[in-house]
Amino acid sequence: MNKYRITIFSVIFLFFSGLGSTYANERQHEWVIEGSELQQKINENQPIIIFDARSQEQYKQGHINTAISFPTALTYVAINNAYYVKSIKKIAPLLQQKGVTTSQQIIIYDQGDLKNAARLFWVLELYGIKNIAILNGGINAWSEQYLLTKIATIPQPSQYFPILNSSVYASTTVAKVAAYSDLYQLYDSRTLAEFIGERSATDKFGHIPTAKSIQNSVFFNTTATGVSLLKSPKQLNPIFASLDKSRKSVTYCNKGKASTLTYFLMKQAGFKVSHYDGSWLEWSEKGLPVEK
Repeated sequence: MNKYRITIFSVIFLFFSGLGSTYANERQHEWVIEGSELQQKINENQPIIIFDARSQEQYKQGHINTAISFPTALTYVAINNAYYVKSIKKIAPLLQQKGVTTSQQIIIYDQGDLKNAARLFWVLELYGIKNIAILNGGINAWSEQYLLTKIATIPQPSQYFPILNSSVYASTTVAKVAAYSDLYQLYDSRTLAEFIGERSATDKFGHIPTAKSIQNSVFFNTTATGVSLLKSPKQLNPIFASLDKSRKSVTYCNKGKASTLTYFLMKQAGFKVSHYDGSWLEWSEKGLPVEK
C-alpha cells in the first residue's frame, strides 16, 4: 500500500459514510468572509489565523498584515505524474509548523481566483479542521482598500495532530464507482476545451465517463476595476438548481485546485460532495476509460 495515500480503511469508510451529509450542512453562511469583516477582526485582535496560500515569492512582494505564508504547493506529493494530498504522517509536521489549531478560526486567501485558497481549505477540512473561511476576492480585492505589508509573520508552532475526515475525500475507486453509478455524479472543473477533448494536460483526451462540466468562471462577478468576486449564494442558486442534490457529488480537475473551488461552493450550497484526489492526471496515468 502506498504510504502517501489515504488508507484503505479511509476509502471504505468514505464509500459507506454517505459523504458526511451532516458535516456538509454545517456553517454554510460562514465559509466566505469579506475584506471589511477580516479587517475588523484584525483591528479587534480577534483570535484568528490568516494563511496566504500563494507562493512564497508572492507573499514576500506584499501580504495582509499578520498573515502566515502557507503555499498550497506544500500540501502536495507527486507520484507517477500525478499529485496527491500528503498523508497524515507527512502533513502533521507541516500543520504544526504553520500553527494550525482548532481553537482559532482560520482564514485563507490567495491572489483572487480562490483556487489555491479552496485547495488549502479542502486539505484542512480533510485533516479535521472545521472553523475555516475563505477571503472573497483575495489580495486583488483587499489591496484596493487596505495596505499590504512585507513584514513576514512567523507562526507559533502548535501540537495539532490531524484527524482524518474521509467524507470529503474520493479515491480512484470511488471515482470509478461514480462514473457508472446512479448514486453519484462527477463534475469536471477543467476548461471546456479539455472537457470535450480538444486539449489535455495529459496524453488522454476527453473526460471521465458520465461527468458533467462546470466551469469556475460561472461562480464570479467582475467589478468595474476588473476584480473577480464570488457571487452571492442567491446568485449561485440558479447554477446549482439544475444539479441533483440527492446524488453524492464528486469533483475533479487536473491537479485538484479548480475542482476544490467547485467542491467548496457545492458544499456551501448543501450538496453531499467530495473531491477526487489525483483527479484527471491520475485517471489518465492509469489508462482508465474516457469519453468525449
